[in-house]
Amino acid sequence: MNRTCNNNRQAIIVLHEIYGVNEFITYQCEKFREAGFDVFSPNMIDKLPFTYEEVEEAYNYFMKNVGFEIYQEINNLVNQLKENYDKVFIIGFSVGATIAWRCCENAFCSGIVACYGSRIRDYTHLNPNCSTLLLFAKEDSFDVHAVTRQLQDKSNLSIIEFDAEHGFMDSYSKNYNIQQAKCAQEALKQFINKYAIIQ
Repeated sequence: MNRTCNNNRQAIIVLHEIYGVNEFITYQCEKFREAGFDVFSPNMIDKLPFTYEEVEEAYNYFMKNVGFEIYQEINNLVNQLKENYDKVFIIGFSVGATIAWRCCENAFCSGIVACYGSRIRDYTHLNPNCSTLLLFAKEDSFDVHAVTRQLQDKSNLSIIEFDAEHGFMDSYSKNYNIQQAKCAQEALKQFINKYAIIQ
């Protein structure tokens, strides 16, 4: 696991996409470290990252060797970190977002931001016990608005849909949308600042 610890009172777990801990995830981790968090980024695929051109191979590897049940390990990590930190947040992207969402019933978690987790649609029965923000791309592989309607009345949950495609926050992705990415990053920042300890 990649970790950057400066003995802060707050921790953030950053969960990667199918590709692994690549440049985009490393950049996100660095931003949170600069904002004053201790950052933990588990390498869930346990290998060097796939390239974006290896999307099919990366997907198949994730589904065969990792799967969404790994959320239990992330839940355990939250519980362990809560022994040493006042606040523990989870930020996830794509499959990492779905895994983050599956942790939303863990009351030890201080907040979750899940960015374009398309398989969240398979776990709409969950009810967040912590403040949770879902950032969806309107143009995805499923009916985003139908899932939003299904989820919108749940407690502790906020949802924003962005006029963009899956992966739009990743500047290394072909679906990168600079305008919508800025809006999403601002929403993420405001959410974390709302629930974080003021430094």
